[in-house]
Amino acid sequence: SGGEWARALALLVEMACACVKTDTITYSAAVSACASGGEWARALGLLVEMASVRVELNTITCSAAVNACAKGGEWAKALGIMLDMSSARVDSCSKTYKAAISACEQGQSWQHSLALYSELASRFPEAEGMALGSVVNACRVANAWTLACVVLHEERSRWLTLDRRSDGATLDLPPQSFREAGLHLLMQRRGLLAVLKGPDITTESLVEQVREIVRHLGGLDLTPVSRLDLPTSGVLVIALGSGTSPSANYVGAQFAGRLVSKIYHCLCSGNDLGCFGSQAVRSTPLSTVKVHGAKHSRVVPVGGREARTSLVVKASYHTMEPHQRCSFTFVEARPITGRTHQIRVHLASLGRPLVSDA
Repeated sequence: SGGEWARALALLVEMACACVKTDTITYSAAVSACASGGEWARALGLLVEMASVRVELNTITCSAAVNACAKGGEWAKALGIMLDMSSARVDSCSKTYKAAISACEQGQSWQHSLALYSELASRFPEAEGMALGSVVNACRVANAWTLACVVLHEERSRWLTLDRRSDGATLDLPPQSFREAGLHLLMQRRGLLAVLKGPDITTESLVEQVREIVRHLGGLDLTPVSRLDLPTSGVLVIALGSGTSPSANYVGAQFAGRLVSKIYHCLCSGNDLGCFGSQAVRSTPLSTVKVHGAKHSRVVPVGGREARTSLVVKASYHTMEPHQRCSFTFVEARPITGRTHQIRVHLASLGRPLVSDA
């Protein structure tokens, strides 16, 4: 899980040299390591190696390989693995389908993503907002807007049929209850809340405070469908209902389908990025790994996930220090994709880190 795929493969070699028997679990872990590192070709190589040493394939191993192909944008190879699984009578789980749908989304193959989602919904009827969002985004990129809207609303109706609990209701929460707790309720709609997050509180802590208010007034669970980093202030969208509820999945599908516009205002240090109104799109792949339980992203030349950020210069500032002139740029950033710490990593890669990171 730390992205150390090379060490995982080296361990397999050492096990063979030491005559330590490898099994399905061993290979599954190695394939997962390759998936974390975006090494789809090596993951497929391990599947071939398993056949040569007569280690049985299983759902977990194949799903990890499909996930590796998804991260590498190899949608045709992901579908090929699923066909091989069917031929070998290895069952596909929901994770297999979701990884393959993600691969088709990146490959802009909306027909395949839609067909896979239909199979997923048929075999596993529960709500899958992220998978639906991948289908919607694939249709959006192909300008199949009507189809995207139809699929989104049809699935919402199906999910509500499956789960008729009250988690789509409007609670009519009094703003005074939020003000008394030091919070600001910006908006409430059926199944949805929007609250203001300050720069001195984590997303998780804020959701817990809101949950306490809702628990006393309506008793429903809450699910944040977006998050903001600790130093970031802005609008936090929260669904009324658990993570499996129709409301959480419906809103989550819209975020995953890139139907939601996000605008961030950032103050960067370093030389000017350009004059007022200058525009650019930073498009460099990012790799995200876990270090001591926390996610960290960095720009990588190959093997990373697609990441694009639109930037517009809104203002420039200069200090009047006699010995050291400092420059700052006020930037409007719109993440086109949604990778971990994407904006701050992209700005840092331009030599213009956020003031809070400099």
